[in-house]
Amino acid sequence: MNSANAQTFVSPKQQVNLVEVYSSQGCSSCPPAEKWLSQFKEDQRLFSQFIPINLHVDYWDYIGWKDPYALSAFTKRQQNYQRFGHTKNIATPGFVVNGKGWNGWFYRQRLPIDNQLAVGELSAQIKAQEVLVSFDGVKPLPPFAQAHIAILGFDQITRVTRGENRGRALPHDFVVIDYQQASIKTDGSKLTATLPLPHSGKFVSNKKAIVVWLSERFDPKPIQAVGGWLE
Repeated sequence: MNSANAQTFVSPKQQVNLVEVYSSQGCSSCPPAEKWLSQFKEDQRLFSQFIPINLHVDYWDYIGWKDPYALSAFTKRQQNYQRFGHTKNIATPGFVVNGKGWNGWFYRQRLPIDNQLAVGELSAQIKAQEVLVSFDGVKPLPPFAQAHIAILGFDQITRVTRGENRGRALPHDFVVIDYQQASIKTDGSKLTATLPLPHSGKFVSNKKAIVVWLSERFDPKPIQAVGGWLE
C-alpha cells in the first residue's frame, strides 16, 4: 500500500496458487462447496500462498433461476480447462487448483497447495480507477499473455425464489462481482500494461478483494497471481 489513494500488491517469485471454484445458484449441490470456501477468509496463507476465487457459471440458468453473479466468460473458462486437458469434466461444484482439476473436496482432502515453482514477480498497482500490471518472469512469455482482473465480494446474500435452491438464502464469499480480461503484448519475460479497474456498481460489498492473474492467450492455466484486500 502506497497511500490512502493507491494500493500496490506484489507476489513472491514462487507461484501463488489460484483456487477456482465453479458454482451456480441454480445448483443444489453448490452451497456446501461455497460454505467450505468461506473458511479461507481467516487463513494465514491467504493471498501469499493461494487465492480462492468463486466463479459463477450460467449453464444452469435455464432451470428457472438466473444467477446474478453468473458470466458466460466463466462458463467458457471452465470449458477451456477441459479443452486443454487440465480437467476431465464440466460440472458444479467444480474445482481447479493451480490450473489443474481437483476432486479432493468430495473426499474431504486438504488443498494441494504447491508454491515450489519460481515463475516470477507479478505486481498490481491500483490508482485513480486504473490498475498497472507488471510482471518480471523467470522464463520467456509467449508473444501475448492474458491479464485477468477480478473484484471479489464477501458476505453476499441472495434469496432464491426459483430453481433447485428455491426458498434458500445463499451466502457467498470470494465471489466475483466485477471482472475483465485483456490480451497484452509481452517483451521477452516481462509485461507491463495499464488497465481500467472493473467497477460496474451492480453489487454492493462492504468487504472486497482484488485478484490479478496472468495466463497464456488461450490456455486458462494461470502463470502467476496476486491479490489482497481493497481499502
